[in-house]
Amino acid sequence: SISARQDLVQALILLLFFFPLFFQLKGSIFTSTDLNYDSQGLLLQLPLPIAAVFCFIGIAFHLRLEKAHLCTGVVFTIFMMMMLSTIISSVGVGKTELAKFIFLVQFILPMFALILGNLYLKPESNYLRVEAVVIYMLLIIIPLEVTATVLHQNETLSPDLYLFSLYQQVQYLPVIFIGLYFFAAVSLYEKSRLSCLVLFLAPWMGVYLAKSQSRLAILLAVVGIIIFILGAYKNNKTGRGLTLVLLLIVSFTFFYPTITLTKTGSLQVEQRLQATKEPMALNDGGSQEKNKITAGLTKSLKERFFYWEYYGKGIIETPKTFFFGHKSRPERNKFHAYNYYLDLMYNFGVVSVLPFFYLIFVTIRNFWRITKANLLKTNLVMLSFIVGFFVFTDSLFKVSFRQPYPGMMVFFLWGMLLARLSEIEGNMSFSKEVKNKNE
Repeated sequence: SISARQDLVQALILLLFFFPLFFQLKGSIFTSTDLNYDSQGLLLQLPLPIAAVFCFIGIAFHLRLEKAHLCTGVVFTIFMMMMLSTIISSVGVGKTELAKFIFLVQFILPMFALILGNLYLKPESNYLRVEAVVIYMLLIIIPLEVTATVLHQNETLSPDLYLFSLYQQVQYLPVIFIGLYFFAAVSLYEKSRLSCLVLFLAPWMGVYLAKSQSRLAILLAVVGIIIFILGAYKNNKTGRGLTLVLLLIVSFTFFYPTITLTKTGSLQVEQRLQATKEPMALNDGGSQEKNKITAGLTKSLKERFFYWEYYGKGIIETPKTFFFGHKSRPERNKFHAYNYYLDLMYNFGVVSVLPFFYLIFVTIRNFWRITKANLLKTNLVMLSFIVGFFVFTDSLFKVSFRQPYPGMMVFFLWGMLLARLSEIEGNMSFSKEVKNKNE
């Protein structure tokens, strides 16, 4: 039937959208054995995900933009505000810098996945649902990466998967893949055949999590496990749920002792801090108090406090920079924002972040209404938690939302969350109308 073919096409588009295959504009698939690949800011060397292509193909396929007013409006409003900020902040330079426009595209491109997620249509077959598609993708990538890591005898995850390479396999992908796994597992562990795939993947995810050395991914997994167990208990599926969790925890624990911050990583942190301390001139009167505050922190957190201060001061430098941002970004090899909101406000001003905050407000408001109506289900709680984790936790320490692949994955989930919340709210309104008519 036509409906079945449409479901199949949607599933194929989503599989290619989720698949972490990267290409470079010079005309080749991204292949690199470098654990920390750096494009040096060169556009032709920057690995781009095929998700960027299939996101727009998916939007065109659905042809239902009129039903995604909120997401479409927010994305284009942010784009217009950032464009306005770029023009205003570049006055007096002689011309609007190409680098600023490229940086603008880097911010705005992942946001289009918000629309794709909002347009998603739930298929009739469980095997074509987005949760199943996510499991299919993870079944290919996770065992392959874990195997490659072991064969390469790497302390941390290997980017080289033989046929192609992963980009940002340590910095960003672990939190994304762990989040996607729990998003899928909470919906599929009750389905007989699909639950077998979820269970088979559990020990692989445990090893992957241990090898990732990602504190944020571990935190996400811990809370995800709690939500998962509570949902399994509520649905009287405790046995199957505990099996999945035990497989994941045991495999994680077995590999956990290998998790250490390597000497190379520590050295890189120290070198970056040394290279930027002098230009930032932070040795002011309050430096002693500042040192007391950061004394007990890890090197990674000290580094982040150092850069957050730099970006924070830059945002409030002048009224113009506060509202419209700076004409150019800081030197990329010396200054890293490590915070999406600071990065966005520093470069494009407060006007650019307002639509983003409005989207957060709408999501929280709709979630609260459904919570009060006691209509929350475990899969919606898990999806809300994953999106909230990236909005309120991950984005405070990283810039995932402006990374092409990680940003698109999270924005897609966010778009789905908004659609599901709206659907439940619509059903609530319909039920009230029917009740009032009957009375």
